Amino acid sequence: MPELLLALDAGTTGVRAMVTDAGGIVLGVCKQGIESHFPAPGRVEQDADAVWEACRAVIDGALAGAGRTPADIAAIGLTTQRASVVVWDRRTGRAAAPMIVWSDLRGMARYRELRAAGFLSWPQVPAAKLEAALAAAEGSDLAWGTLDSWLLWKLSGGSVHATDLSAAWISGYVDPGDLTRWNAGLLAFQGLSERMFPKIVDSWGEIATADALGGIPVTALLADQQASMVAHGALAEGAWKMTYGTSGVLMMSTGARPVSPHRTMPVAAMTRVGGGTRFCIEGMVVSIGSFVEWLCGLGLFASGADLEVAAASVEDAKGVTIRPSLQGLGAPHGRFDVQALIAGLSLGAGRAHIARAALTGIACRVREIVDVLAASEFGVPETLPVDGGLSASGTLLQLQADLIGRPVRRHAVAEGSAFGAAMAAGIGAGLFGEADLTARIRYDRDYQPAISADAANALFTDWQTAALGSL
Repeated sequence: MPELLLALDAGTTGVRAMVTDAGGIVLGVCKQGIESHFPAPGRVEQDADAVWEACRAVIDGALAGAGRTPADIAAIGLTTQRASVVVWDRRTGRAAAPMIVWSDLRGMARYRELRAAGFLSWPQVPAAKLEAALAAAEGSDLAWGTLDSWLLWKLSGGSVHATDLSAAWISGYVDPGDLTRWNAGLLAFQGLSERMFPKIVDSWGEIATADALGGIPVTALLADQQASMVAHGALAEGAWKMTYGTSGVLMMSTGARPVSPHRTMPVAAMTRVGGGTRFCIEGMVVSIGSFVEWLCGLGLFASGADLEVAAASVEDAKGVTIRPSLQGLGAPHGRFDVQALIAGLSLGAGRAHIARAALTGIACRVREIVDVLAASEFGVPETLPVDGGLSASGTLLQLQADLIGRPVRRHAVAEGSAFGAAMAAGIGAGLFGEADLTARIRYDRDYQPAISADAANALFTDWQTAALGSL
């Protein structure tokens, strides 16, 4: 009888597949990059058909790496980056327009119009961009969804068009009075047919059958940040986690209540079988991994690992300050018009100081969100659990521990969203329960604060003055 779990994780800059056993041991991983296109300032697009082909390739690679076949897989968990817009033609089975990536800002004007009309919206949500995607689409029988819907549709051979609440909520289309339905008023306002929309399903349980992989059950479907909550077992009210990925996302569970302190976003974490809904607070630093990649693209560093070596080689940034806001300044500011900044350059500053300033800027942005949560009704736990590709940077995690005055605990599996999707699939397939997650979660290092609270506050205040003083 098959007992292994397969996670498919489609992020913003790459896709990965992971095979684990039911005890949470990773047996095989395969990754592949995704090419983004920037047709105009503020616009970000990808080829949804190419993303699907990359997903097929990494699934094959992960199975080969584990020395297994699809027949060994008991269940699949699917997780994706949120809020991207995919429009496809049901008849051809192909994307009908370029995928508009979540970070694309072409919806700035439309989101203001939606807000003025009384609808809750943000610049990144699909509700502000779907009309533009449909205007560019070619096809006679169109469907749309966020990336999870597209990949589930492809996995199921075109038989299942669905999304879960964690992705549906961030679309901007969910009815605030009934989270199982789409907002009929908004659809009417935009002249959209509900037939184009996916069905909203639970985040784990019986969701679909992956006919493209020989009929394996798909038993988990949830957005990437919610999947990483599962990876840390951060499901109880007041539990939190931080992911250092393409963007950086700090999330805290608020239980059955949506709560939004000071420009953070209340989001639906996941639905349980039976319809109960968990919520969480989300604070996003829009550019983290993408900022590091941008610096590498300038030729300053060969890779993120090279930037880490450079940053670790100096004790401070020598007066250099970086505001990592290439695509706007997220929580707790909500200023999507604010661009990135590098200040304080001098003849004495070199690439190592720029590297350290970049990591310091990221850690300071996270501290801003931590401070908001610390002042909320929930407070914050003693230790911050983290994951994500940039969690490989020991310099960043030490800076983070110093700046928030709390230990930072690094997940042993950097690909937290993929690991969480695998664990959610195990729960959905009935292989184990939520209470069993703790036994499957492992951490490989704790970073303890190494400077005084006064020194941390001085570093943070200096960064705020230089990075935010002109706003």
